[in-house]
Amino acid sequence: MKKILFIVAILSVTVACNRKSQLVYLNDVTNETLGSVKAPVYLIKPGDVLSIQIYTQDPNISRLFNLANTQTATSSIYNSEISTYITGFSVSDSGDVNLPVIGKVRVAEHSVRDAQESIQLAADRYLKDALVVVKLLSFRVTVLGEVKRPGTYTNYKDNLNIFEAIGLAGDLSDFGKRNNVLVLRNTPQGVKTFRMDLQDKNIITSEGFFLLPNDTVIVEPRSGKVMALNTPNIQLLLSTLTTVLLFLNFLKK
Repeated sequence: MKKILFIVAILSVTVACNRKSQLVYLNDVTNETLGSVKAPVYLIKPGDVLSIQIYTQDPNISRLFNLANTQTATSSIYNSEISTYITGFSVSDSGDVNLPVIGKVRVAEHSVRDAQESIQLAADRYLKDALVVVKLLSFRVTVLGEVKRPGTYTNYKDNLNIFEAIGLAGDLSDFGKRNNVLVLRNTPQGVKTFRMDLQDKNIITSEGFFLLPNDTVIVEPRSGKVMALNTPNIQLLLSTLTTVLLFLNFLKK
């Protein structure tokens, strides 16, 4: 009888606990310097949305070259997320953006920096003191599965790695499978997949470590999730079994 009670107690503790190794990131990293990895350069594609600002010393001239932004700035939706798409310039199917006064400038298959230089050259034909600033507005990633806030998030930086994307989604839940996260990426050849081990320090060398616009990150549940979801029922059953065994042991005495 004592052996049975001992086994029941061990099962109760096992059901209620997670192993620490299942819940940490990069658990094999010690005091060391990881190799540096250069983020990939994203090339602008048709359908992307760019923020394009042209500044001069004369505010009136600046407003003329930023007419779309100036008009939208007076609207009630200026501070909402959708305003970024209204004030931004969409890249056409032919790979151009159509700017006030300047006209069409090709930006497709250019990096954001190269696109800025191309627009700068076009602006210099009309202005002596123009300063062009270009930002990519349509860098969005979707994070699904075992995270605290699944959804689609907009990145306003030049690059985004998988840890940052998971951070935007509020981190993984306790049930998230950290050693087998799936990244989906649309390419001209089809959807490319990457399996990412967030516990392995070599993840930084993976092609999927830095995300690209429209990537999807899917965090799968651990196999123990079903057990964990049923933990209250299992613990109640074990508690009842323990009580019955104790009662039977008392009757034998």
